[in-house]
Amino acid sequence: MIKNVLIVDDDREMLLALKDGFSKYKETFSVLIAEDGTGAVKILKERAVSLVVTDLKMPQMDGFALLTHVMENYPDIPVIIITGYSTPDMERLAREGGAVGYIA
Repeated sequence: MIKNVLIVDDDREMLLALKDGFSKYKETFSVLIAEDGTGAVKILKERAVSLVVTDLKMPQMDGFALLTHVMENYPDIPVIIITGYSTPDMERLAREGGAVGYIA
């Protein structure tokens, strides 16, 4: 059974680059994309997701709010944070919030 990975980023170029990078693993999983946390929540309600990879800084619903939503509603789905604006406090908060990975 192919699993779904949800990638969330408001930077369209980064989103498509990540999707393209993951495409070499299409035998193992398919990639779903959302441009913000609100879109990600909608996908999570509609599809089975095995992993969420999200940016932190996004409009409407940022990565911290999305992480909280996933931990409260889908605690079995691991979340990896990717950010270009990292600080030690942001990493600490992400890990304390339940993120299994943090990539700066």
